[in-house]
Amino acid sequence: MVASNKRSELIVFAVISLGFIIWGGAFIYRSSFIAIDGRRYFCLFDDAMISMRYAWNFSHGIGLVWNPGEHVQGYTNLLMTLLMSLATLVFEKSSAVLFIQILGLGFMLAISYVGVKVAGYIIEGDENSTQHQAFVRILSFFGILFYYPLSYWSLMGMETGLLTLLLLLGILSAFAYERSGKLISLFLTSGYLGLAYLTRNDSIIFAVLIWSYIIWTIPNKTSDFKNLFRCLPAIGLYSIFVIGQSVFQYIYYGEWVPNTYTLKLTGMPLLARLANGMGFIKLFLLEISILLILSIADAIINFRKRKLLLLSLFLSAIAYQVYVGGDPWNYWRMMSPTMPLLIVMFIVAVTVLVGRQAPKEYLIRTPMFLKKHETNGGILLLTLTGLLLANAHFMPELLSIQKPYQTEDNQYFVNSALAIDQLTTSDSSVGVLWAGSIPYYTGRKAIDFLGKSDRYIAHLSPDMSGDISWDGMNSVPGHNKYDLNYSIKVLQPTYVQRFVWGSQDLSQWAETHYVEVEYSGISVFLLRDSPAVIWNKINTP
Repeated sequence: MVASNKRSELIVFAVISLGFIIWGGAFIYRSSFIAIDGRRYFCLFDDAMISMRYAWNFSHGIGLVWNPGEHVQGYTNLLMTLLMSLATLVFEKSSAVLFIQILGLGFMLAISYVGVKVAGYIIEGDENSTQHQAFVRILSFFGILFYYPLSYWSLMGMETGLLTLLLLLGILSAFAYERSGKLISLFLTSGYLGLAYLTRNDSIIFAVLIWSYIIWTIPNKTSDFKNLFRCLPAIGLYSIFVIGQSVFQYIYYGEWVPNTYTLKLTGMPLLARLANGMGFIKLFLLEISILLILSIADAIINFRKRKLLLLSLFLSAIAYQVYVGGDPWNYWRMMSPTMPLLIVMFIVAVTVLVGRQAPKEYLIRTPMFLKKHETNGGILLLTLTGLLLANAHFMPELLSIQKPYQTEDNQYFVNSALAIDQLTTSDSSVGVLWAGSIPYYTGRKAIDFLGKSDRYIAHLSPDMSGDISWDGMNSVPGHNKYDLNYSIKVLQPTYVQRFVWGSQDLSQWAETHYVEVEYSGISVFLLRDSPAVIWNKINTP
């Protein structure tokens, strides 16, 4: 009977996985497009295309740089960039992008599988949940795959999927060490968290919480503190990742921190940054309110240290998002890696609430005798309600009514890159606000108006005037430092994407210095009389 139930559970997992693969394949196809040269192109989120540019240059012997000879660290996802470099080594540019999207599909399936394993540890020893453990596992598997922002960022090439997988593996290994005391689990925790640090440096916040949890649970396993000292070599291993990357950054780029850190976290007063972050996070908190409230209630009433760890990791992601002042896109990039933890906790809380006790009797733990199918139906209904609310403003994309976010922009960027490639020589340059797709697909020297790969821009004071504001933020991190006079007038790129940003408008000046030309229906602005422009392909006044 047990074997039969297990087989049925595996069949359900297989069906859900197949459904997600079909949905993910459709997502990837819908995010692609036919460009002006008649070919189908694949394109990641524009910030991920910045990493692809670094990866392409690295795999082709130019170095881990955005522009040849310019050692500026405009990325914060070293491990993901190195994975991308394997794709760019083997495939041509568009196919390499497709490979990364397929890799993201694999990340999501692995995340859901590991999430189910984590859920098993959360319900372990909880009599209220174990009787519904198969249902918890199935709903956890589905719920994680169903959370659109995590799927979106993973399939659009951001490091979010890789970071989520490594975080969950780190948690799983920590739980395994807590249970068995085996050193292999402890060092696996170090390895996964170390790789997570290479994926995103700010994951050190998660590592601190997980190591604190491990040390906290040790006294429960032994009468002395010998096991405490067993942690030191493992923590030392993790420290090698942290110190090693810092040393590499300083030797290779000449700075201890990425240029993007300077760009986003310097110059803006702390209180203004926190107000920005709070304004940004409000919609997210509203969307996940049911998940969060039930998870917190269950963590308090049915207290387990493991639940506390998951909840603290989730809340730390929220606190960090507020601290950095928000994000340019309300697709919850920073919180997504911890959403599987909240989803698991929410589903466990629902099984307790519906499966064993009526709400008014919850505190005194009086059994509620429901038929099994009624119980499962109630659990399913409440779980789906919470998941639907969490995905509320993504439903048009989730249901394929709308194309994935930024697809139309990506098509314009790639078409512009193809036009630039035809109208300019290889020694031309491109000046861009969106610094990913156009530099990647042209291969031209690039000038980043918003400073991810420009030290001068990154060290400027941010624009706090309100001219760079959206989604509850008065000043958007990573987009609020700019100097068009320097980027355009001084550096004079052959191609300029836009002459207006924030409070600066060079449109009038551009009329006498740049010329707007059209190629296959795509308008581009090129530097007037530049020798890097192939003028015999252009009819200009």
